[in-house]
Amino acid sequence: RAGLVSMAPQSRSRSTYVPPAWKQQRQKKKQVERWKTVGKYKQLLRKEGSAPGGAAPNVQAGGGGGGGGSNASIGKRRKPAGSAQALARKSWEEQQREVEAAREEERRAHEERSQAVAAAQRRRAETSAKLKKRTRRGQPVLSNQVDVILQKLGAGSS
Repeated sequence: RAGLVSMAPQSRSRSTYVPPAWKQQRQKKKQVERWKTVGKYKQLLRKEGSAPGGAAPNVQAGGGGGGGGSNASIGKRRKPAGSAQALARKSWEEQQREVEAAREEERRAHEERSQAVAAAQRRRAETSAKLKKRTRRGQPVLSNQVDVILQKLGAGSS
């Protein structure tokens, strides 16, 4: 009995939980995303001319006149960013114009197709009406039959 009681606490303290592989992968991806975000943040701070951790005042104090120049360079950087934004907006508007032109062309083609289908239906209805006509005795009207045959021949030769 003493041996069993002593083993129970050991098994609890030795518990080494190993998460499943998918959970480990997910945690690793989260870590990588955090590292990338921190790296981008530090890179952004370096581009602006300040050190990470809020050391920007030290840089300006040490630079003196250079600090004013860095502010001017930041202002210059913002203008290209604004122009980049304007360029992006122009390209987006151009894409929208192209999309709208494509939609208009598609609508036009659809309209032409529907008109052609409607014309074909009308023509078939007229031909059918001619062929359905009968004399008083129930015989087909021969002039209509001949007209339809001539139309078929004329359409086939041209």
